[in-house]
Amino acid sequence: MMHARLQQLGSLDNSLTFNHSYGHSDADVLHQSLLEANIATEVCLTALDTLSLFTLAFKNQLLADHGHNPLMKKVFDVYLCFLQKHQSETALKNVFTALRSLIYKFPSTFYEGRADMCAALCYEILKCCNSKLSSIRTEASQLLYFLMRNNFDYTGKKSFVRTHLQVIISVSQLIADVVGIGGTRFQQSLSIINNCANSDRLIKHTSFSSDVKDLTKRIRTVLMATAQMKEHENDPEMLVDLQYSLAKSYASTPELRKTWLDSMARIHVKNGDLSEAAMCYVHVTALVAEYLTRKGVFRQGCTAFRVITPNIDEEASMMEDVGMQDVHFNEDVLMELLEQCADGLWKAERYELIADIYKLIIPIYEKRRDFERLAHLYDTLHRAYSKVTEVMHSGRRLLGTYFRVAFFGQVSLLSILQTVLSPL
Repeated sequence: MMHARLQQLGSLDNSLTFNHSYGHSDADVLHQSLLEANIATEVCLTALDTLSLFTLAFKNQLLADHGHNPLMKKVFDVYLCFLQKHQSETALKNVFTALRSLIYKFPSTFYEGRADMCAALCYEILKCCNSKLSSIRTEASQLLYFLMRNNFDYTGKKSFVRTHLQVIISVSQLIADVVGIGGTRFQQSLSIINNCANSDRLIKHTSFSSDVKDLTKRIRTVLMATAQMKEHENDPEMLVDLQYSLAKSYASTPELRKTWLDSMARIHVKNGDLSEAAMCYVHVTALVAEYLTRKGVFRQGCTAFRVITPNIDEEASMMEDVGMQDVHFNEDVLMELLEQCADGLWKAERYELIADIYKLIIPIYEKRRDFERLAHLYDTLHRAYSKVTEVMHSGRRLLGTYFRVAFFGQVSLLSILQTVLSPL
């Protein structure tokens, strides 16, 4: 039957499709548009049927390496292409059904190992959740709910960590990529997801419903904070303050907290606030160190950075909640961050603090017997101490100085300014 459909499509006369010499009356244009739309939908449905047959015939090959193999990647990219390209309403509904089948047949592809395919799928589904068509929004919301619910079942009804984290990350990306994300249409889609969780009787006595509610609440928090950020994009202090409050709300999700701390650092660097940027790097590094300590990979957690700043205790509040199990930090990532931290402190002229960072790096390079890196570190340390000696003798170091001005009492600001300015 599939072969017959393909032959039928192949035998269509070109004069019936993209024929520019066709009549230009309204009826002709309408007929031509309908014909092309129907053929496009038919091509989509035929491709979906072909993919379905392919996944049945080559299921064992597609399951190799828990679904992370070149063949699965190609099949998945074709499915994803249907969401990335504009399709008819009928075609999209069938695409959502086909994706449900794919998720059900190959759950390990989305819930184990690398998160790239799960991340890409979440991103495209969330874009559809902002569609102008209510039917597409409903279908997309239900598909996203199915992805979360299937993830929950896959873990033995414990959690849907993978999908939770990737949805939040995708929302953060969509804010920058899609105009109007977070509006009424998107909020309606979030409500549909909540309603699906509340009405699902099979998970009534589990934590799933409350976890879904927590996820949608966090999404709304990100959207609200981002809207405020756009209002204050020309006010760097307010912008950083908003990003800090958002980073604070993700104490239980290290990867997202790191994302917002990195964003704060970029704003500080842009505005020339190098000491503040260096402190952001310190917090990011302490966050990763604390995570690795809890995983038994690194001996010292965030307390090792307390000598640099007492505020580092914020990173100790990391809860073993969603996101902790699906973060791929390792010792190499920590080493890169430690060196970034030292570089930031050097640029900020905080030479005395570089030694405290290098105390954490040197033992690791000694264990690896990486003498080239050790020589570089000790050379940098020598230059840092020389700089400290130099500024101690000269007394010249242009660090930031801040004054907090406050007015107390009922006297108006205008009268105070008049008093101050009157002698002038």
